[in-house]
Amino acid sequence: MRKPLNSLAAIINIMSDRKINVFYMISFICTIVLIAYVGLVFLPEMLAYVGQLEAEPVITVISIIIVLLIIAACLQLFLLVKSLKK
Repeated sequence: MRKPLNSLAAIINIMSDRKINVFYMISFICTIVLIAYVGLVFLPEMLAYVGQLEAEPVITVISIIIVLLIIAACLQLFLLVKSLKK
């Protein structure tokens, strides 16, 4: 057999002993959609009220939620690929 010459073939060869968990994939996609909604729709609406006293804590909480959702998406991406060798 010939050795893989390009990097895509090498990645496919490495990933051949791994399995993708569909439930983590769906959860990852939903988390990305939620991050996009909060970051692109809700946060710009709150930035319109920057001068008001009540807006600053809300913007801080939204930023913390976005960071936590990004961490959750990274963990889901890590759990997505499961090794078959056990």
